Amino acid sequence: MDPFLICFTAGAGFLLSILLFLHPLQQNVKANIWLGFFVLTISFAFISVYIDTIGVTVSNHLLFRCLNALQFLMAPSLYISILYFVKPAKHFQKEDLLHFIPFVIYFCVELLWSTFNIKSLFSLSLFSITENISFLVRDILPFLLLFYLVKSYVVLKKHKLNLKIITSSIEKVDLNWLVQFLFILLIITFVWINDAFFELPVLTKATNLLYLGGIIFLAVFSIKQKTIFAFNENDLQEISEVIETPKIETENVSTKPKERKNRKRLTEEHISDLSGKLISLMENDKLFLDNELSLPTVAERLGVSIHDASFLINEITNDNFYNFINSYRVKEAQKLLKSSEMDRLNILGIAFASGFNSKTTFNTAFKKWVGVSPSQYAKKTQ
Repeated sequence: MDPFLICFTAGAGFLLSILLFLHPLQQNVKANIWLGFFVLTISFAFISVYIDTIGVTVSNHLLFRCLNALQFLMAPSLYISILYFVKPAKHFQKEDLLHFIPFVIYFCVELLWSTFNIKSLFSLSLFSITENISFLVRDILPFLLLFYLVKSYVVLKKHKLNLKIITSSIEKVDLNWLVQFLFILLIITFVWINDAFFELPVLTKATNLLYLGGIIFLAVFSIKQKTIFAFNENDLQEISEVIETPKIETENVSTKPKERKNRKRLTEEHISDLSGKLISLMENDKLFLDNELSLPTVAERLGVSIHDASFLINEITNDNFYNFINSYRVKEAQKLLKSSEMDRLNILGIAFASGFNSKTTFNTAFKKWVGVSPSQYAKKTQ
């Protein structure tokens, strides 16, 4: 590996970690602190690789042992960061400590071995794969990262569904940039496994460049990120409860009607009354034209809790908030496409005038409810 590139990547990582720790816009603060710690562990890993590359014999030095131990914090800190991004009222809990057990075990053993001047645990062979290849303790790291990458991806996919419960616009806060970052890390992990066992030259040379590219990518999107849950503390707690509520109340469900009836939050009379108010807000006040409309806003207008508003929408539509609002927007767009407004506005203008805040979302939603694209629909109705 190129020592200069290793140092440059480590330096870029240290700079990015500081940026994340002290994010200038103070957005998603706790999530960014953990993400910064993840990047910091990568930077320390490169320092360790640099020391090894230039041939300095410090494998038994306590500081070098500690640098190696920090790599066992890499995967868990990424996962904890993801949890803070997607959970609006998350606090660090005792069960979160379980993710750091591999680090604690490794660190304690390393400290014990250092007192007896035994060679670092990092390069200890656990078992032989072939005659020339052994599985070392350090080879646990890429597989540990792979495990947490899968867990993180599952959490982010669930987050995208959860957003549809509480907001009508998810494009800026769906964390797709983190999904892309996980994909970059996945490629890096496979290159890391290659470096440990197969040593294919092309992949080995690409390792540092991929890490550097990943850090640059993360830096760009970290600066551009939006606050995921831009609500006050009381609303955040309720939103958290709504997200964590059993699916019977928050998503499309196939639960038996009898079971649903037994678990209702609102009486039939209350549902009937609130349904009328909700329909009036949509059809008379056209609340859906607010392209940043969220469940807390609707709940406030209805005079009910966020949880009750979510339950109401699911009860009367058997669908989530996102689809409920966008169905009204599509109907509004159909009216505009058939009216004289079409001569004055283009498709993007119709999208914004209907309450959508992006052409992509507009096209996707329109085709879902109407069966054809907006432009095709406009041609048919002219």
